[in-house]
Amino acid sequence: MTEYWNGVPVRYDLLPIGTRRNGEKLHTKNGKPSFAVIHDTGNKDTTAQDNVNYYKNTYNISWSQVASAHIFVDDKECIICIPVTECAWHVMLNTPVDNQWYGMDADYAAFGVEACYFTNKKRSLKSLENAAKIMAYLTKFWKINYKNEMPGHQDIQADKQDPGNLLAACGLGRSTSIFDGYVAKYMKTTKAPKISSKKAGNNAKKVKKPTSKPTTKDYQKAINYMYSLKGKYVDFDRLYKFQCMDLAVDYVYYITNGTVRMWGNAKDSILNVFPKGWKIVKNTTNYVPPVGAIGVATTGIYQQYGHIYLVWDNSGGTVTQTVLEQNFDGNANTPAKLRVDNFTGTTHYIVPSFVNEDYDVNEIKEVTVRKAQPTKNTKRVPYNMTWSKTPKYIAKADSAGATICKDVKNGYMKKTNLVYKAGYSPFYVYEVREGWARVYSESSNYWVWHERLIITKTFKASETRDSSKAAKQTKEMKKIANKSKPKLAVNQIPPKKLSWKKNKYFAARSDALGVTILKRHGGKGNYSWSKTNITYGRGQLFYVYEIIDGWCRVHSASSNYWVWHERLRITKIY
Repeated sequence: MTEYWNGVPVRYDLLPIGTRRNGEKLHTKNGKPSFAVIHDTGNKDTTAQDNVNYYKNTYNISWSQVASAHIFVDDKECIICIPVTECAWHVMLNTPVDNQWYGMDADYAAFGVEACYFTNKKRSLKSLENAAKIMAYLTKFWKINYKNEMPGHQDIQADKQDPGNLLAACGLGRSTSIFDGYVAKYMKTTKAPKISSKKAGNNAKKVKKPTSKPTTKDYQKAINYMYSLKGKYVDFDRLYKFQCMDLAVDYVYYITNGTVRMWGNAKDSILNVFPKGWKIVKNTTNYVPPVGAIGVATTGIYQQYGHIYLVWDNSGGTVTQTVLEQNFDGNANTPAKLRVDNFTGTTHYIVPSFVNEDYDVNEIKEVTVRKAQPTKNTKRVPYNMTWSKTPKYIAKADSAGATICKDVKNGYMKKTNLVYKAGYSPFYVYEVREGWARVYSESSNYWVWHERLIITKTFKASETRDSSKAAKQTKEMKKIANKSKPKLAVNQIPPKKLSWKKNKYFAARSDALGVTILKRHGGKGNYSWSKTNITYGRGQLFYVYEIIDGWCRVHSASSNYWVWHERLRITKIY
């Protein structure tokens, strides 16, 4: 059903749940948006539906590329693709201005409206008018002051130019204040429905509150559990091995009796909703964190993803602390271990409600953690096993499936395109090095994480091991590996990876959304990308010489100009 806001047709075309829309509610106290941000699409001559379709086709894009908005408006209609009471990723999280002005990140407190613009000035003006009408309606409905609570994207993020692109396409300049004037024009005539504040009458049914379980364990149980985690390999989400966040998520999940499952990277942990009485404390030079608190580092070397740990001992006062952590040095193959830390990079502490800073933690005794009884047919490949010329085990992939990795240097494993579904068998296992099982053959460079493999047969010393079958499997796997190599085909999107080549691989043209040229920074394995001011519309011709993680090197084999592969369609292969 189509609604009309200030005469503009409005309809819903919601994105499926994924990375662009994860269904997370706004972090404001009342769950309502506290300010608004006006954007333009940055893609000239695309409609609201074009942009929504692109989001729907890439609804689960990798987190490194994710961006989204609540609403798109063009010269004909308005489309809502994410409810304005949910989070969307429309402003960079670490930009400081939105926090300085409004006390929160825009992604967690504001809705974003994206306006389309066109080569045709008349269409751009109509799109501007429609966007202003939509903003007037929404700001009035949510009681947002359009004069000082409706910044442009360019006002709160230094590297952005919107809604300046829209305004310039209309021949009006680039200042957001021009858009404010258009909104003011429609505020007087805007009629937004009011939400009733009346309470239910006497006839309303009384609902009994369910008996809730305690949300937080006591201090002693929490510290006992923290002690039990030392030396354990904690992989709470069973993804990417033993990350620092796995340890904190497991700890919080236990001490809240399974009511809080933290989300996000370590730097996002302070944005989670915790039980009543928990505190987020900013780290200062005079603060001594209590034992059992959770430290969060978000600056310096931790700026991109953050780091998180548990406070084990605070006897070092304001000089040092002993912490329990995983993956401090980037090595996700190691268990939770202790380290003396000097607070570098730590910005916050998450302090549970049970923490009593006067409590004598020396009274707390370590406990023996009870091990779960293994169920039938779930015995995993061990963490270490010496090399053998013939296979020791036959195994199958567990419920999470298995991804083949290659050892590229000193035990650093890199994923391949070989992925097997749950239950795939057989895997012949010849060796296990610190959790990585060598499969296929005694000399192959194909490895699977041991927890992904369930043993189905163990070869005893007296048995003749089935080397012939294992060799046959190796040949079959090589065929599969060759088939899984990225293929080039006309009219298709380029693959996510192609090694560097002096001569061009193929020619491609930009799709309907156009492209923005980016530049690459950093060294191998630690690249970052920054936008340039170079943009192209639909149909621009490019030659591609290399693809790294989806980024295509264009123009020449030595240029530092890159285009996202999903924006290109192959037209000719050389």
